Parts: sequence; structure tokens; C-alpha cells
Amino acid sequence: MARWLLVLALYGVLFGAGWLVGTFFPAPPAIAGPIATHAPGIAQRLGLNDLSMERLRALVSEEDFARLRDEASFLASQAGSAIVIERDDEALTSAMAHIEGVSLAPADAVAPAASIPVLASSGATSFARALSLCPRMNVSNAPPADAQGVVQNFAPVVLVSEVRLAVNPAGGACLSSAMGPRGSGIHRGLDFYSATGGPIYAAGDGVVIERKYRDDYGNMLLIDHGGGVYTRYAHLSSFAADTLVGAQVAAGQRIGLMGNTAAYPIPIHLHYEVLLGDYDNPRQSFGLEARSPFTFAAAP
Repeated sequence: MARWLLVLALYGVLFGAGWLVGTFFPAPPAIAGPIATHAPGIAQRLGLNDLSMERLRALVSEEDFARLRDEASFLASQAGSAIVIERDDEALTSAMAHIEGVSLAPADAVAPAASIPVLASSGATSFARALSLCPRMNVSNAPPADAQGVVQNFAPVVLVSEVRLAVNPAGGACLSSAMGPRGSGIHRGLDFYSATGGPIYAAGDGVVIERKYRDDYGNMLLIDHGGGVYTRYAHLSSFAADTLVGAQVAAGQRIGLMGNTAAYPIPIHLHYEVLLGDYDNPRQSFGLEARSPFTFAAAP
């Protein structure tokens, strides 16, 4: 019986995935026509007309549900699509502070996440040697900058508990917000803005331990650099194909594209966090301490 219920659940997931992909890439009429004719009857016989996440959870074991959820998340990220996998209300409150007081990018500059395919990694790159504040923006918690908006005493790479990390892992972006109080919350990282997006690079050597979509952080990656040092990259439009959980990444390796994925409207940008502590806690990465990269000394 359990096996039959699992088969029904899998049909439901595939049915939903097919609908999602078909929204962006419609099938030719010769294929879509017969499916459209017979699909309603098949769905009714299988009892899939009112299939929901709650019903699916009731039909299968927690282990099978978690596996199906992870597979659906992976397929969605491969397609550049968005499926809400989980939500953390405290993290959502913090994430909403990202956009308070920040003007959205022009409408023609914000591309839908599904329009950009998954990338192939391009190998290592050099990090930018200078950083500028975004012009015509009120950059909250901005570090000292000169009259032209160039950040003073900027260190491209800093030493965090003996781990070398880039301060700006985004290509061709300016700083739109630093870490600290913003709006009604605390901004836990740095925001790098680009109206047209751009590549995102691993800030240091490490291992991917989270690759998922959240409705507060959008498409996000978490890299473990060892020694209790982690970096998070949020709101990506897509992931690089070789950034699966467990994959080794090198400093400067392309890991994705800047985007605006989230459950609320935001400008195209990268939200970047440096996190310290023990990942083995009830809240995992959201139980780690966020630190500003500007507070660390330049790496030799």
C-alpha cells in the first residue's frame, strides 16, 4: 500500500513539475493536444485533482517527503524556477529589512529568474581591487568613502579565523547596503547591486552545504570554509551546475548569477553574509553569528 501511495505522490510531483516547466516552455500542439484531452480523466482516476503539499505529506513518510521535496527543489533550481520549500519567520523579518528604504531597480532592469539558465563554472577569477558605493542611493551603514564614493582602505581579501575570504564576491557591482541597523530590523550582510546582474563567485575555498530556495532569501548557497567560517549568497537567479551540496569549490569559482529571487519584490542584487560559529545547532545556518567583512584585517 505504501509503495502505491508513493507512486501516486510521485505522479503528483511530476504533474506539478510538468505544469511549471510548460509555463515557460510550452510544448507543440501535436504533443500538448492529446495530453490536454486525456490528462483530466487520468488525474481524476488517480485522485490528483486536489493534491496539495499537505495531502502529499499525509500520503508518504517524512523521509520520502523530504527526499521528494529536495528533488523538486533541485529540479526547480536547475530550471531557474522558484518553488517555496521552507520558511523561517524570524529570517523573513530580517530579510524584509533588506528592502526597507531601498528603491527598486527600473522595471526594464529586473529580469525574471527563469529567463537565465543554469551556468557552467568558468573557473577561478581575480576579485575586484576597489569597491564603490552605489551612486544615487542612500547606502545604509556605509563604510568611509571618498568624494567619488570609492570605499577607503578597501581590502579585497580579508582573513577570517585564518580563512581567506573575498569582501566582494560579485562581479561589476557596487555596494548598496552594509551590515547593521536598517529600517525596523538588522541587515545581516552586505548587498551588492547591479541593474543588469552579473556573476557571483565563491569568496573562498570550501564545500557547498546548502543549496535551496527560501521565500525570504530566494535561491541561496551556503559554503563551509572550515574552522567555523561560512558564507551565504542569496537572491541568485540561478546556480552553477557544479555547485551541488557536497561539491568542493575554489576561491573565485563562479557559483551563480545575481538575481532578484524572493517571495517579495526586490532589486537585482547579491545579499552576502559572512557567518561564524557551530553549524550543528537547531537553526543551522540561521543560528550562526553574522559578521561584517569590513571588520576583519586584510589578508597578507
